[in-house]
Amino acid sequence: MKKWLLALGITSALVLAGCGSDSSSNGDDSSKTEEKENESTQDEATTKKELLATQMNIKDTFKGHQAKITTYQEAVSAEEPDQEAIKSAAEEAKTAAKEAADTAANYTVETDLPDNVTSQVTESLASLQAYYEEVANVLEETPEEADFTKAEEQFTQFIDQLGALYEEVGLLAPDMMKELS
Repeated sequence: MKKWLLALGITSALVLAGCGSDSSSNGDDSSKTEEKENESTQDEATTKKELLATQMNIKDTFKGHQAKITTYQEAVSAEEPDQEAIKSAAEEAKTAAKEAADTAANYTVETDLPDNVTSQVTESLASLQAYYEEVANVLEETPEEADFTKAEEQFTQFIDQLGALYEEVGLLAPDMMKELS
């Protein structure tokens, strides 16, 4: 009986020792995995924060220009359009559109985003630039009855590109027309 208890005790000690060494090596692996997950989570949070900062910068940069275009559209769609107000608003909108197109062409993303995200934002700004160029062209040709259909297609492309980027990083796509208006 004593031999039996001694054998059982030794076996138990070996099993516990074996389990103890397995759990300590797994602890090292799990702590490394946790560190990588924490870094990944921090990187994602930083990317989201920087992308939102970029959105605010874009909004602040282009909102004044877009407001003049919106004022023109409101003047044209008024119940009793005033031709002088339309001409004046058209001139201001055309100037604002040209300035906005130049600004979009020279816009640089000044936040600390990953390179792939920065390039996607820059690519979307090409569509915004095309929108403003089209608005300026239409207002140059027919200021009293401008048709912004082609321009709006460019703006939709801008929204779609930016929206896809937001969804890719786990954010809801912003309504940039509302943001800029």
